[in-house]
Amino acid sequence: MKNVIALLVVVLLFSCKKAESVAAVERSAAPPSPAAPVVAGRLEADAQDAPGLSVGVSAGTAPAAEPAPAPKMPRMIVRSAEMRIVVKDTTKAVDAVTKSVEAMGGFVSGSNIWREGELLRATLKLRVPADKLTSTLASIRTLATRVDNETIASEDVSQEYVDLESQVRNLEATEAELRELLIVARKNSRRASEVLEVHAQLTMIRGQIEQAKGRMRYLSQVTALSQISLEVLPDAITKPVVEGEWQPVVIAKDAMRALVGSFQSIATVAIWFVVYVLPIFGMLALLIVALWKIARRSRQVRPTNEA
Repeated sequence: MKNVIALLVVVLLFSCKKAESVAAVERSAAPPSPAAPVVAGRLEADAQDAPGLSVGVSAGTAPAAEPAPAPKMPRMIVRSAEMRIVVKDTTKAVDAVTKSVEAMGGFVSGSNIWREGELLRATLKLRVPADKLTSTLASIRTLATRVDNETIASEDVSQEYVDLESQVRNLEATEAELRELLIVARKNSRRASEVLEVHAQLTMIRGQIEQAKGRMRYLSQVTALSQISLEVLPDAITKPVVEGEWQPVVIAKDAMRALVGSFQSIATVAIWFVVYVLPIFGMLALLIVALWKIARRSRQVRPTNEA
C-alpha cells in the first residue's frame, strides 16, 4: 500500500514539472510588446493617483489624440439699407441724423438738399460700422413721423475672399520661382530676349497679385462699413397755407422781364425775316419772273414763224 502511494506522488510531481516547462517554452516563444510596460506603468500610475479608477485598457490600445479643428474664418457679409422717411422739419432731421451717425462711428459720404416750392427735401449717403447698422436704423426711425420704406440687403462674400487668398498664395509662389529663374537667366543667358521674357512674366504675375489684394482690401472695407441710402421727405401737413409774402415790386420786375423778353423775341423774328427769309423769297420771285418772260417771248415768236 505504501509503495502505491509513493508511486502516485512521483507521477503527480512529474506532471507538475512538465506543465511548468511547457508554460515557460510558450512564454519564451511569444514576442515581447515594447509598449506594454510603458502603458502598464502609465495605467498603474493613474490608478495610484486615482484609486477609484479601474484600469481596463489593454496594452497597445491607447486612444489616439484627435487633430485640432481648423480655425473658422469669420463670415464676411456686405450689408446695405435703403430708407425713406417723412419728417416735420428737414433741416433739423438732417442735422440729427448726421450727429447720430457720427456718434455710431460712421460718417456722411454724400448729401443733396434742395427745395421744391416751400418744402425742403434731402437725400443722404451714410456709412456706419456693420455691427451698428441695426441701432443706426432704429435711431433714424425715432426722428421720423412716418417711415415710408425700409429695405435691408445682405451679400455673403466669404467664399470670394477665401478664393482670393488661395489665388494670392499661388501667385506669390509662382513669383518666387520666376525671380529665381530671372537670376539664373541674367547669369547664364547671353540673349537679352530670354531675360526680358522672364521679366515680362514676372511683371504680369505681380499685377495679378496686386489686383487680387486690391479686391481683398475692398471686400474688407465694404464688410466693415455698411451703407444707408436715406431719403428725407417733408410732411405735407407742415406746408404753410400762404406760401411766402406777396411782393408787388418783385412781380412788377418779373412782368417787365417778360415784356422785354417778348420784345426781344419779336425783334429776333423780324431780323431773321429781313436778313434770311426776305432775300430767299426775292431771289425766288426774280427767278419766276425771268422764266415767265422767257416763256412769253417763245409764244410770240412761234406765230411769226408760221406766217
